[in-house]
Order: sequence, then structure tokens, then C-alpha cells
Amino acid sequence: MSIEEIKTALATKHAEIEKKLDAVNEASEAQGAEYKAKVGELDLAIKELNDQIRDLAQKHDISHEKAEAKTFGQEVLESAGIKSFLAGERTKGVTEVKNTILNSGNTVSRHDQLAGVVSGAFRNLTVMPTVQKGSTSSNIIYYSRELAYTNAAAITAEGADKPESTLTFEEVSTAVKTIPTFIRVSKQALDDSTFLASYIDRRLRHGVNTAVENYIINDTTDGWLAVGNNTVVSPLLTTDIYGLAAKMKYAVIAADYEADYFYMNPADWEKAETTRRSTSDGAFVAASGAVTYVNNGLTPLLWGLPVVLSNNVPEGTMICKSADADMYADRMATTVEMFEQDGDNVTKNLVTVRAETRGAELVMTPAAIATGDITAITAPA
Repeated sequence: MSIEEIKTALATKHAEIEKKLDAVNEASEAQGAEYKAKVGELDLAIKELNDQIRDLAQKHDISHEKAEAKTFGQEVLESAGIKSFLAGERTKGVTEVKNTILNSGNTVSRHDQLAGVVSGAFRNLTVMPTVQKGSTSSNIIYYSRELAYTNAAAITAEGADKPESTLTFEEVSTAVKTIPTFIRVSKQALDDSTFLASYIDRRLRHGVNTAVENYIINDTTDGWLAVGNNTVVSPLLTTDIYGLAAKMKYAVIAADYEADYFYMNPADWEKAETTRRSTSDGAFVAASGAVTYVNNGLTPLLWGLPVVLSNNVPEGTMICKSADADMYADRMATTVEMFEQDGDNVTKNLVTVRAETRGAELVMTPAAIATGDITAITAPA
């Protein structure tokens, strides 16, 4: 190929390339114009949206003003009848105001809602912490306890018969008790309040545990106050609650046990704390040495022993006990369960919530529990 031919070929290729570049530039300019048009449309839409938002805000302000609640006085003063009277156009002014006017038509005000539930009273569970804990895997517990012991040990002369002591036992059986309770609650209430379920759980558990404390003290078969499970101390020769308490404390000690606690109803303890020495002496008897306080005054001591206050202790009864006197055996810890398939729950859309525990109170040494009747104390003449 000659040089001229090469030049011609290059010129042809150059012309083709320039043509393609012109086409690309034209396309770019067209796309740019289209892009600018789209941007302009978007700017216009944004402006229109801002105008709509401003209009809505202004309308909201107007509706807010219209929804403002007026007081009774404002309604009266702005009524046509009263305005005419004040302007001297009428000899009397008459107006009618609805008795529900304060919130009539007010779509702005809302009620305040406190979180959670304001709880009712929860009785202090003060007895269980002082009782030894055990466990069982059966429905009945058998155990042997000492019935009587006579210690005849003594110095004996050489060659003489040695004294014989006596020791007898008895077998005791205690059935495991079931302590349940339940309530029914609608599914809607549980769905609508996340706090309600936890509150019901807490309330039912506490109710069952309160019943356990009552069982430990008052059960007619297994409780501390059951016949045969304690030593009754007569209030004879005592003139007040302090004398009876001292007598009970030393009755436990006389049985060779260590006295650890007094148990009283709060009403009885209130009387004991506020008893004056005499009508002419305003000092409290308790302050004379029978009662002291520890734990920043929260825990009273009667003759050196902690006083456990519980509404489960019958009013008029006092108990003095060694911690070794008894044990509570758990068969099943307190549990809370929910059931839909119960009675007519399905048709009424209800849920049954049940709390339950199982256990047995074992009074192993009745001599280590002393009881006294406060109401039988004879006041000094």
C-alpha cells in the first residue's frame, strides 16, 4: 500500500470517529436536558408539598384553638343573653351552659396514665425465715421423735448397782399438704397489659406463701398451736405480758432447748410497747429493761430475744420457740400456671391462673415450743 492510500484510509477513519463523537455529544445533551427537566419537576413538587404542609399546620392551629375547653365563667360571659344584658339591651340576662362543658368537644386533652398497678397490701412474711427448711419427694413423711427421757446418771458407790436411764420414742407421720388458689382473668386483659400478668403472679404467690405461714402456726394437726405440739405455760403468778414472756422463755430453757424467738400478733405487741408503769408514772414499762431495739430500731428484743410480728399469730396468744423445734419440708415450691382449657374458659375467653405449693410442717420437739394466753393474765390489784 502506498503512502497516499494510507493517508486516505486514515482520513476515512478519522471522519468516522468524529461522526460517532458528534452522535455521543448530541445524546449527552439530550439526556442533560431531560435530567434538568426532571430536576425542575422535582423542585416544583417539593414546593407544592411544602405549601400543603404549611396549610395543614395553619388549619391545625385553628382547630386547636377551637378545641380549647372554656371554663363555666367564660361560657356565661360570652353567651348572647349575657352580652345583651351587659350592653343594656335587656333587663335580665339568661344563658344555658351544659354541665359537661369542661371537656365537651375537646379532642386535645388526654388523661394521664400511671405505669403499672397500684398494689394492695402484702402481709409481711416474717415466720418462714425463722423456720428450718427441708425437702421431701413423697406424699407422707414418717419420723421418730423422742417421747420421754429420764436421765438417771449419778455417782455410784463401788460395787453398787448402776442407775438405769429410760428413753422412749414415738413414730409420727405427717401428710404433705397442698395449698392452692386460683383466679380467672380475661385473655384481653392479659393481652392489653404486660404488667398485669407479672402482678397476678406476684399476688398469687404471696397469697399461697401467706397460707403456708398460717398452716405452720395454726394447723390443728401439724401447726405449732396444735394440741400436743407445744408446752402450754400458765400465766399464773404473772401480772403482765413481760412476766409471761419471761416464764415462757425459761420454760423452753428448762426443757434443755435454746429459746430463739418470740412470736406475737402486732396488736398485742402494740399494747406491750405502750403500757405505762402506772397512772402516776408516764414511763413505759418496756423502757425499764424488758425491751430493747436493734437494727436501727426496726427489730425489738423482748428479754433478749427477737420479737417476730405476724398477723398469722392469733391475737391474745404468744409463742416462744427454739429454732430446732421444727422443720418445714418442701414437696413442691410455689408455682404459678395458666390454663385456657378449664370449665367454660374457651367460650368466655378466660384464662385460669393457679398458684400452688406442697409441703409439710414437722414439729419434732414439742417441748421446744412454749405458748401462753395473754388474755388470761391477771392484772395486779
